[in-house]
Amino acid sequence: MVNSDITNHEKALLIAKAYLIEAHSDFEAVDTLIEHGKYNLAVYHAQQAVEKLLKACLAAKGKVGIYKHEVYPFFKEIFENEISARDFKILDSSIIKLEEEWALSRYPNWDVEPIWIPSERYKKEDAEDRREKMKAVFHILTDFLGKRYKLL
Repeated sequence: MVNSDITNHEKALLIAKAYLIEAHSDFEAVDTLIEHGKYNLAVYHAQQAVEKLLKACLAAKGKVGIYKHEVYPFFKEIFENEISARDFKILDSSIIKLEEEWALSRYPNWDVEPIWIPSERYKKEDAEDRREKMKAVFHILTDFLGKRYKLL
């Protein structure tokens, strides 16, 4: 049953909160996956954590229903005047690399030699690097969501 007493804005904030919960779940999985040598899956979950965090920000702004993996250009356009240039520089250096990983970390690529097999090709250093990128994004955007939208 849908509660018709809530506003569109309140619904958008509930959706943002749901994305934030799922982003934290992916975030928490990364350390365990690295610990167990599942480096490609750690990279994938780092990417997913950031993607869901971006979607949480967009939902909080009322931009709901984005069903693609590469959302950062849209995010930048929406928030260009709300996040500092210094923070965007950090976000750029972290998110662009992570967005490249959504398929590469999960699927074989037979268009290259040797065939790309994610579970064999990702190394611990790759996973640790993406974890640090994820943490940098979380530091900036969870602070932003907390201050701007009171979400946390």
